[in-house]
Amino acid sequence: MKRIFLLTLVLTGAMLASVNAFSKDTNSVGGFDRGIGRPNSVFIPKGTVGAGVSLAYNDYSIGNMVDDSGYSMLFSLIQNLHGNMMSFNISPYASYFIANNLSVGARFDYGRSVLGLDNVDLNLMDDMAFSLQGFHYFKQSYTGSLTLRTYIPFANSKRFAMFTEVRATGGYGQAKTYKLIEGEKVGTYQDIYSAELGLVPGVMAFLTNEVAFEISVGLLGFNYQKVNQVTNQVEMSQMEKSGINFKVNLLTIGFGLSFYIPTGDQYLKRTRENGK
Repeated sequence: MKRIFLLTLVLTGAMLASVNAFSKDTNSVGGFDRGIGRPNSVFIPKGTVGAGVSLAYNDYSIGNMVDDSGYSMLFSLIQNLHGNMMSFNISPYASYFIANNLSVGARFDYGRSVLGLDNVDLNLMDDMAFSLQGFHYFKQSYTGSLTLRTYIPFANSKRFAMFTEVRATGGYGQAKTYKLIEGEKVGTYQDIYSAELGLVPGVMAFLTNEVAFEISVGLLGFNYQKVNQVTNQVEMSQMEKSGINFKVNLLTIGFGLSFYIPTGDQYLKRTRENGK
């Protein structure tokens, strides 16, 4: 019995000593810190002014050659397609770095889309087919955004970095769809009001010391839209929608060219270095 009691005391003491040693070791090491958001490298210094622009343009002419039988697509679900489509978007923006690798800014977006279908046949099933002729669609939109962007360089690189941008956006747009019937336009006119709080990640690379190329894509957005609609200048209607999107939106992929100009202390430092 005495041997069992002594053995129990020895084991208990060993366990207490191990727990105490582990506790001291944990306290000395501290919690694990990944260091995210605290890059050692200054990718873009405080006081820098940034400006740039992104452009997108697409133009399609379908089935418009001489004696064209009409374009077919989607396994012949769409046949006898004749028409034109054009989309254009320009987005100038400017920013100021309130801290190293952190900027606030503003951007303006203008978009324009035009679609004209002289003819299109839709064959969904053997007994479900219809044709659309003389259909026209036009839309233009104006949006403004306030932005907050933070940069994280790759492995303390001075040339490559990823960024995350938060955008608070408000906009107004106009759209109309119409058909020409005996020379008169018959259709629907829309006033579109929108607001969005979005998250836009991306990557960028400096081509020179002041010029950078960047790619961004919309990832997360809280959006609201209100549409006032008038048909044939008589019938009125209204639609509202809101939602949350958490997915990669391929339609929001943007390519831009940016310029970063040092000011203040950074400009004086650059001037001294160039003078040497």
